[in-house]
Amino acid sequence: MIIDAHYHLVTEEWYPEEWWVTVARMYHQGLRAMGMEMTMEQIRQNLIPALWDPEGEALIRDMDAGGIDKTVILPMDYWILFDEPKVSLESQLKAYADLQSKRPERIIAFATVDPRRPNAMELVERAIEGWGLKGLNLYPQTGFYPNEPKTYRVLEKVCQLGVPVVCHTGQLIPPPFHAKYGDPIHLDDVVLDFPSVTVIAGHMSFGWHEQLFYLGGLKYNLATDISAWQDVARSNYHKFCQVLRQALDRLGADRVLFGTDNPFLAALMSTKDYAELIKGLPQKAPEGITFTEAEIEAMLGGNAARILGISQ
Repeated sequence: MIIDAHYHLVTEEWYPEEWWVTVARMYHQGLRAMGMEMTMEQIRQNLIPALWDPEGEALIRDMDAGGIDKTVILPMDYWILFDEPKVSLESQLKAYADLQSKRPERIIAFATVDPRRPNAMELVERAIEGWGLKGLNLYPQTGFYPNEPKTYRVLEKVCQLGVPVVCHTGQLIPPPFHAKYGDPIHLDDVVLDFPSVTVIAGHMSFGWHEQLFYLGGLKYNLATDISAWQDVARSNYHKFCQVLRQALDRLGADRVLFGTDNPFLAALMSTKDYAELIKGLPQKAPEGITFTEAEIEAMLGGNAARILGISQ
């Protein structure tokens, strides 16, 4: 079984316009680095709409093409940083729940909330207990810490509901987001104070990955995913293999999960190609770096299945 543990299902009205401008700016810089030139207007009009997939139809096609059995879809709440989108967060969470209900064999949907929302706990409870969403996604880089009191009130509810938490971490993040809130050191309090909650550090903590690995070495409810590392895997395969080997050595083979961060990274490396790259590690890793088939099987799906309570 292969599970993409980190995917964002998006459409235009779910995110504020300023977010799409931010994405367009990232694409503009990324294309320029690869020797390709497109104006911001061309990107906004031609590339950005290709990401929108409110019914999950493109996602299912991509899963079929890439051999992905299940995908965890993670909504995002940018309300303080960018203002409210046209479609309310509550309506977005209900849309995620509806898609999960339509395709329960393929889609696993999480909730999200900025803990500074006045009704944050009520939204989380309704989404998880009422609509059946399977976990909580947090994005601290909008300006809050995972271990501050308002976040803890939400985490206490999550603990009662018995679901895992994905918390985005790392330094590689565009303006106007604040990297300091994504330092994994702030998860130290969280995993200690909520020992029954599995916390997945999203993106393997770009820039702070070694700190994450040592931090989580003896904290067994802290895991990570390898989403958005496609750029490193593509441009510096040796470094990617070194970092991944270090993650497995420090955290253990049971706490590293496959994820893509698509659709945002799909133009850089397809879901299929990233999954195939991971599958091929036991045979194709650089000299001096080894991966076992058991480690790869656990990373590609076994670990996510265990955390999410999925029968294999």
